[in-house]
Amino acid sequence: MVIVKKGLFAALTLLALGANAQPNWPDKPVRIMVPFAPGGQTDIVGRILAERYTQAWGKSVLVENRIGASGSIGTEAVAKSPPDGYMLQIAAINTHGANPALFGSKLPYDPVKDFTPIIWAVSSINVLVVNPGSPFKNLKELLDYAKANPGKLTYGTAGSGSSMHLFMEVLKMMSGTDMTHVPYKGSAPAGQDVMGNQITMVFDSMPGAWPFVQSGRFKALAVSSARRSPVAPEVPTVAESGVPGYDYVSWLGVVGPAGMPRDLVMKINTDTNRILQQPEVRERFQQLGTSPVGGTPEEFGTYIRNQVATWHKVVRASGAKVE
Repeated sequence: MVIVKKGLFAALTLLALGANAQPNWPDKPVRIMVPFAPGGQTDIVGRILAERYTQAWGKSVLVENRIGASGSIGTEAVAKSPPDGYMLQIAAINTHGANPALFGSKLPYDPVKDFTPIIWAVSSINVLVVNPGSPFKNLKELLDYAKANPGKLTYGTAGSGSSMHLFMEVLKMMSGTDMTHVPYKGSAPAGQDVMGNQITMVFDSMPGAWPFVQSGRFKALAVSSARRSPVAPEVPTVAESGVPGYDYVSWLGVVGPAGMPRDLVMKINTDTNRILQQPEVRERFQQLGTSPVGGTPEEFGTYIRNQVATWHKVVRASGAKVE
């Protein structure tokens, strides 16, 4: 029997993993997959990081928007790409949390087995908004109307499994209401239809919705977190508005294909942690209503596994489905 000490084994493992890494990475442009339409939270965060990565690495870092199937099309492309660090992804609450429960065996990737977790980038809350001319002055009025008129109110989302969809499904379940889901290919077109009075509301991310609240094109009724947002302290929480216990946040992180070399993962992780600590970046995120997170790849991997389990339970309990 050969006994190898843990420290030596770990060192040998790191050497083996690092053997395939490119010492001069990156020596060509890097792509970041955003599997949703431009303009939403995932796209905004992806572009902020891409700008800073370009500065840090001295090579262009380009955002690629590949939309469809609740983020599954772009996500599958990343899962099937070479694990060389030249294709990364902004992973989201649906692509790496809820989609397994919503799509089941039809999902063309496994959010745990097919990816290398790199870093949890930001967390953010959502804000429920309506047209500024809406008759509803607050969320309680809206929910009271929904209870009296099942299925009449409509809510738009960036697609099945998006935080906009999931948070509304939980709201419906906890408030005992029935409202009609209208899925779009991104949050921006859903918001446009709220502005045009084609649908009643969206429960969008703060980065996506708040600028339009500030410009008067949306009216904010409630935020999804247990506490009010420092960005919008005047907007009550869902829990304050008659749905006690409601507390949900969205999140985004960076992943790559499974099998990325450990030293490359740690380089991207270290650089991203440094970026997230830059005062101008923190201020930029906080103005959007997001909070920089950071941490280790292992912490993010554990979080993804927990999110898959959590949203399996929510999807079963709420009856949420792909539409």
